[in-house]
Amino acid sequence: MTQFQPPPYEPPLGQQGNYMTAHAPNALPRWSAAAIGAFILSLLGFLGVTAVLGLIFGIVGIITTRGGRRRGMGLAIAAIPISLVTGALSILLLGVVYFGMHAKEIPAKLQSALGSDSATVADAANALREIGSAAFNDEVSAEALQAWITQINAKHGKLTSTSRDSQQFMSTTPDGVVYLNFSGKFVNGPASIRLIFTAEQLWSMRIDDIDIGGSSPRVSAENSPESTKNQPTSATP
Repeated sequence: MTQFQPPPYEPPLGQQGNYMTAHAPNALPRWSAAAIGAFILSLLGFLGVTAVLGLIFGIVGIITTRGGRRRGMGLAIAAIPISLVTGALSILLLGVVYFGMHAKEIPAKLQSALGSDSATVADAANALREIGSAAFNDEVSAEALQAWITQINAKHGKLTSTSRDSQQFMSTTPDGVVYLNFSGKFVNGPASIRLIFTAEQLWSMRIDDIDIGGSSPRVSAENSPESTKNQPTSATP
């Protein structure tokens, strides 16, 4: 049986307890500060940077606890997957916040373009082209867009307010087209508003088309006399 060996010298006053603890038989090693810190930071990983720190401290904690030199290897190991999960959730949360903030800007700009009494048709077209994607601005000419705005003004009047569709705000198609659905209040009555994006354009919030009450600039441009005139005619036998 191992017996406690008295110190070869008299420890300084006040340190006898520390000496006995350190030299006691079967004394447990101290906890790893890195392992404890890693576990705490991993739980706070939704803050973003704390997930990265939790991952780093988790690796350091595994190294410092290897071989039983320190306690807390389980905490260090657990901190790594927790950091990955909470870090991914923080990225998703930031994406939702970013999307929510910018999703409000498009209807506001749409209302400014189609609802201003002082804006001309050309001004409204320029405002819509500012929020349009490169493909939208390339494929829908300024003349076609102005003609569509004139048509909307004649049918619905000025746009006074917009609100999200309470039943289905967002919808998607298998080919990656995303729709944001709104309800528009016009002078002549309500009408549905659908903002159309591709998956790549959604995060930049650059619209690929606008559908108001079943009418969109792209469709109007495709059916315009200029577009029909430029289409190749089939050869007659």
